[in-house]
Amino acid sequence: MRKVILGLLLSICCVFHAEAQAPEWVTQRPTSSDAYIGIGVASLSDNDYIKKATQSALSDIVSQIAVKLENNSFLHRVDVDGKTREMLEDKIQSSMTAWLEGQELKGSYQSDQKYYVYYALDKKVYARKAEERRQQAIRTGMDYLQKGRSEENAMNLSQAAQLYGKGLEAVEPWAFMDLTTNAVNVPIELYNAYVNVFNGMTITTNVVLVEGEAFKAIAEPIAGCLSKNGAVVPNVKLNASFVSGNGTVSPAIQTDYTGTAEFYVTNIASKEEVQELRITIDDSFMNSLPKAYRQLLQNQTWPSAKVTISLKSSPITAYLYINEDNDLEGIERQIGSLLTNNYFTLSEDPDAATCFVDLSTKLEMGEVVTGGTYDLNTCYCSLVLKIYNNKTQQMLLNYSVNQVKVLIPVNKSATASLSTCIREMMKRVNRELPAQIKKLKIN
Repeated sequence: MRKVILGLLLSICCVFHAEAQAPEWVTQRPTSSDAYIGIGVASLSDNDYIKKATQSALSDIVSQIAVKLENNSFLHRVDVDGKTREMLEDKIQSSMTAWLEGQELKGSYQSDQKYYVYYALDKKVYARKAEERRQQAIRTGMDYLQKGRSEENAMNLSQAAQLYGKGLEAVEPWAFMDLTTNAVNVPIELYNAYVNVFNGMTITTNVVLVEGEAFKAIAEPIAGCLSKNGAVVPNVKLNASFVSGNGTVSPAIQTDYTGTAEFYVTNIASKEEVQELRITIDDSFMNSLPKAYRQLLQNQTWPSAKVTISLKSSPITAYLYINEDNDLEGIERQIGSLLTNNYFTLSEDPDAATCFVDLSTKLEMGEVVTGGTYDLNTCYCSLVLKIYNNKTQQMLLNYSVNQVKVLIPVNKSATASLSTCIREMMKRVNRELPAQIKKLKIN
């Protein structure tokens, strides 16, 4: 018993002795007017705990150096979404931690559960290294700023935006420093140039009203001219799209040396009497900009111009011909309604119609399926619908649905079974056919 008690006393003494060996800097943070002090700690259960404690100590030093981030106007300006500022601060601290040089390990200590390190960085050593980084950031930022201004003066605005954006990306890790040279605050100048590069722009068109016909192209091109403060802007993509009505327009195109891009409406797919086409700057170039700064430009007011398309009153008529092969009798009424609801006016005169529509259907009986409550007949339904230009006999559309499987209780009447087949077939047709009709080009 005496041996057990003696062992316990020795263990307690060892614990107190170990605690007594902990250096003062572990429990009380040291201060220095000549150096930045960094204390790092990591759990011994962590992998690479020595590395983590060291990184923690360096981050501690960085947080003291970059304390003036709170009052930095550049970061306030770019904080457009509430997250950009936090992201840039993290990037600044990460960059600083990576390039810190001259710090000295003053001590380390390991307790039962944690590992501690104590680093000090001489302020004069830091100031010398920081000045080298500051000058490099100023040179890099000024280089992008001057190149961007050169491209902007030449009205190469997309390239100018890319250069300004890359300049911002280059100087952002050093934005906690004073990056001013010859009275030029480089980050602020880059920022102002970037957000204003597309200011003062307008788009004008060669026409404001054109006449068209449903299912037809507009023969003459619609031209959009891009300018900035009265000067034409080449090499910027413009985009044209329907904002009311529907149709097909040639894709985004870059303005030529006169600042002009020409668009062709190759098909009008709506019967609305008045439709609108809008021309804007195509923003695909933003994919080449630093992600952190895209929102800055997206928040700007972009120029646009509209062109009104007035449809001629003459309807697109269609004659619906029911082929002798029409097993799904009665489906023609639903097909007629679908055509009427999708840009056609049905005509009873086949010779006067613009289009000729040929409809045929087929119904085949298959096997009997044994069910738990009752047996089921298997029906296979098919449909073919062809649309021709009635003047040229050119086939415009060849639409078909083959072997739609429909299960019907054997005790249902023939009329009820036919109605079920037509209903299931039209579910498929209504999903597919209107989209194909919209693509028709009727001359």
